Amino acid sequence: MRLPTATTSKPADRAAPDKPLFGPVRAAWALYQLALRQHRHGRRWLVMLVLALLPILIAVITHLTETAIPARSLEFNLVFMLIPQGLLPLLALVYASGVIQDEQEDQTITYLLVRPIPKWLIYLMKWAAAVTAAECLAVTSIVLTYATIYGDHHSAVSIHDIIYRCAGTCGVQALAVLAYCGIFGLMGIVTRRVLVVGILYTALFEGLFANIPFNLRIITVIYYARLMLYRLMSFRVNTGYRVHDLAAQAWNFTPSPHHHLTGYPPDWVCAAVLFSLSVILSAVAAFVCNRREFYVKTPSKTD
Repeated sequence: MRLPTATTSKPADRAAPDKPLFGPVRAAWALYQLALRQHRHGRRWLVMLVLALLPILIAVITHLTETAIPARSLEFNLVFMLIPQGLLPLLALVYASGVIQDEQEDQTITYLLVRPIPKWLIYLMKWAAAVTAAECLAVTSIVLTYATIYGDHHSAVSIHDIIYRCAGTCGVQALAVLAYCGIFGLMGIVTRRVLVVGILYTALFEGLFANIPFNLRIITVIYYARLMLYRLMSFRVNTGYRVHDLAAQAWNFTPSPHHHLTGYPPDWVCAAVLFSLSVILSAVAAFVCNRREFYVKTPSKTD
C-alpha cells in the first residue's frame, strides 16, 4: 500500500503578491502634494505673500492720501500695470525656476530619484505644484486689490461690474502666470543662474519690449494678456472735460473710433499662444530633465 505523499505547491501555483494599481500615478500625486505643502511653508512663502499684499497696501495708502483719484485710474495702475509687470513674473520666477535646483541645493534629489516614477514626471509634478502656488498668490493679490480699491466706491461702480472685471482679470492673468512658469521652469533646467537670467528677461522683454509700439512685442507674454484684457473690459475714464483711454495710451494700442482693436491678434490666438507656450516649454524642460544625470554632493568621511 502506497502512502500518500505531501504535495508541495509549485511556484507558479502560489498567489502572486498584489501589485498596486497605477503605482507611478499614485507616486506622482503624492509628490505633487508633498511639493505643494513645501510651498505653503518656509520663508519663501512668507516673502512672496508680503509681495502679493503690496498692491493692497499701496491702495490703502492712496485712499488715505489721495481721496480725489478715480477708482478706475487706481485700478489701472495697480491691477494692470504693477501686478502684471512686477508681481506676476516674480512669482513665476521664484517658484518655477527652483523645481529641480532647489532639490539639488538641498541635496534631496536622491530621494526623488528612488521613487517609482521617471524623471520627466518628477519635473512635471513639481512644476505643477509651483504653478499652483504662484496662481493662488496671484489670484489672491488681484481679488484683495479689487476689494480695497472699490471698497468705498460701491455707489459709483456697480458691484456686478466689479465682479466681472475682477473675474476677467484673474482669468487672463492666470493664463499669463502659466506661460511665465513655462518660461522660467525651462530656464531653471538649462542654467544655474536662473534668477539673474529671469530678472534680465523680465526687465528687457516684459518691461521694455512690451511697452514700445513695434512688432517686437509679439514675443512677450504681457502683450497677449493686454489684448485680451482690452477687449474684455473698458479702460476709459471721464475727467469731466475729456474721456481718456488709459490702456490705449499706456499700452500703445491704436483702436478704431468705436474702441475696437483691428489688425491685432484675436483673443483665441492670444489664449492659444500663452497656453501653447506653457505646454511646449514645460514638455521641453521635462525632456531635458529626463536625459540629465544629477550628481549630489556626499558628505566626506572623517576619521
